[in-house]
Amino acid sequence: MGSSTLAAAAPEAAPGLVPGQAAPALALPSLAHGRQDLAALHGRPVLVHFFATWCEPCRAEMAGLSRLAARRKDRPFALLAVDVGEVELRVRRFFDANPVPFPVLLDEDRSAMKAWKVVALPSSFVLDASHALRLYADGPVDWDDPAADRLLDNVSDPAAAPESAGLPPLNEDEPTRENSP
Repeated sequence: MGSSTLAAAAPEAAPGLVPGQAAPALALPSLAHGRQDLAALHGRPVLVHFFATWCEPCRAEMAGLSRLAARRKDRPFALLAVDVGEVELRVRRFFDANPVPFPVLLDEDRSAMKAWKVVALPSSFVLDASHALRLYADGPVDWDDPAADRLLDNVSDPAAAPESAGLPPLNEDEPTRENSP
């Protein structure tokens, strides 16, 4: 399975979702944080990450997402991970063994996946503070790359122009990164 870059949202990148368009509603139960509603996070940029525990690239990306959340904990930023199509017990077992510092939402019936037009796992949507779509990636992203923080900083700054450069993909096979700033 190939990797992708996180880049400015484009109509062809996310079928049905248009750059600047308001994100679809998202309100789901979570493993340890009660029901989570995207609307309650209005005013904060949000990374919505769709994944499944059976997905190898998704599992590899979780550690980077945890480090990203830790780096951004004192900034206005939220991260919601949405598990797609799995029963709670399976997801709970995975995260009991691999805890993360952000809410893990349960989309057992795949309704959120359909509403967000997710076509691949993992898929990441970066929303600005008004929850308009700014960045999108289908495939794993290298969240440890400094470009990730720069892109998220640009999304957090309402005066910043949309970023067109992407992040290097997550590539576990190669020891070096090929950055394209």
